[in-house]
Amino acid sequence: MNPKKYKKFLLIFLAGMLSLHIVVTWRSRDLVRKGYPDFTALYSAGKILRQGLGRQLYDSQTQFRIQQEFAAGVSIRQGPLPYIHPPWEALLLVPFAYFSYQTAYLLWDTVNVLILLSLPFLLRNHLPQLKRVPALFWLFAALAFYPIFFDLLQAQDILPLLLFLTLAFVSLKQNHDLAAGCWLGLGLFRFHLVLPLVFILLLHKRLRALLGFALVAVVLAVVSIAIIGWNAALSYPAFVWHVETVMGHGAIVPVDMPNLRGLLHTFLAERSSKLVIQLVVAVLSVTLLFFASAKWKFAREGTEFDLGFALALVATILVSYHANTYDLSLLFLPVMLLTNHVAGADWKHGWNRITLLGPMLLLFVSPIQMLLLQKYGKLSLLAPVLMIWAWGLASEISRIGRPSEIPVIQTV
Repeated sequence: MNPKKYKKFLLIFLAGMLSLHIVVTWRSRDLVRKGYPDFTALYSAGKILRQGLGRQLYDSQTQFRIQQEFAAGVSIRQGPLPYIHPPWEALLLVPFAYFSYQTAYLLWDTVNVLILLSLPFLLRNHLPQLKRVPALFWLFAALAFYPIFFDLLQAQDILPLLLFLTLAFVSLKQNHDLAAGCWLGLGLFRFHLVLPLVFILLLHKRLRALLGFALVAVVLAVVSIAIIGWNAALSYPAFVWHVETVMGHGAIVPVDMPNLRGLLHTFLAERSSKLVIQLVVAVLSVTLLFFASAKWKFAREGTEFDLGFALALVATILVSYHANTYDLSLLFLPVMLLTNHVAGADWKHGWNRITLLGPMLLLFVSPIQMLLLQKYGKLSLLAPVLMIWAWGLASEISRIGRPSEIPVIQTV
């Protein structure tokens, strides 16, 4: 198949996935209007702060009362859809609370689409093979990527984190470690998806990045305390763990998570205790992070650095304690980085091509994720796909970083 046919096939495939997403969106319009999406929790947090009730931000009765004002038609909820993110993020949601729920939902998704549109411009100077690709194509591809579609449908907040990770990547490429750490600090509203990357930077002894991260973390902690007070701030970790435990009997199920935790629960829950599974997850997670760190440390520049960062992001998803479908939106950055590499790569190893491109393309097949999530409740079966992808990225880093085998003739 020649390159033109590849491009034509790719466009038809992406158009098919996007068309499917449009159909699902249209069929879900009544559920969105009634307040079923996860945006309910974010919107209610903004309304609570707007009403000057910061001290009650994590009070279940207050959350439920506010949500009943605009989402009373959600029959599946007997209590609030809890807002569990750090207090400072709720401050950013206050402007949206001045609009009706439906208007705020559309405005929030508009912001997220603009974030997607900004990514090619942020990366353009660092992805030379993709300078000829229009930014609108990347927006088209992003909307055809099921995790991003699901994020927009739920109006979640993972795309701002994708933006911060992209800015951190650009800063690291430019050796601006302090700025990179600051961008990672701003992603602490999803701390379980940021701390693994910070751990890798710690292993690399990128002290300026760690300093930037710590500075932002301290500032955000002070802001959070000012919003909810000392007592609520001290009890916040217990509140998050309580929600995780209570919802773990229904809404939060490990086998629905595309990570190591979900995969091990899928196959070991009936054979081993919860403690044993957690220990195995911990050991495998630390091992994977050290593995990713070693590969990324070897890759110091060019596409080696890009693939190392992509590997670190895939590892981050795998080791995260909590992951959902929309969290896989972060993998759109590795998609862009890998596409840039593939466009300029010299392909001589068929197996490398399969382990690199196979998992990436599989993540674009929306029906597979829909079936795993909605019918079978086994999104954890995507974890092996991510593990193969991680192995493919690591192998490619080793391949392109291998010293030339051409002998050097020394002359006297």
